[in-house]
Amino acid sequence: MLNIKDALNLYTLLKDFIPEYDIGEDYLGFITEIICSIRESNSPEVFGGSVLLMNPKTDVEKLSEMKSLDVIELFMEGLAENKFFSLRKLCEALGYGR
Repeated sequence: MLNIKDALNLYTLLKDFIPEYDIGEDYLGFITEIICSIRESNSPEVFGGSVLLMNPKTDVEKLSEMKSLDVIELFMEGLAENKFFSLRKLCEALGYGR
């Protein structure tokens, strides 16, 4: 789990790709929307940077050797493990990153 500084850095990286509508408790849908939004914006550096931030034992070289689906899985697991859904709610309630 990320410390608060890294969690806020993660939020800062991803805040522009967070769905604007309330998805309730649909975590998979929430994460899928973030991935689709990053893909549509053609910002692979955001995706890669997020994965590396959430997985400090992984580096760019290891990431580039992995299959695409494995990297997506790593991203999804990282967001779930770091409770990104709750982090988003906290940051929005505090007005962080506006």
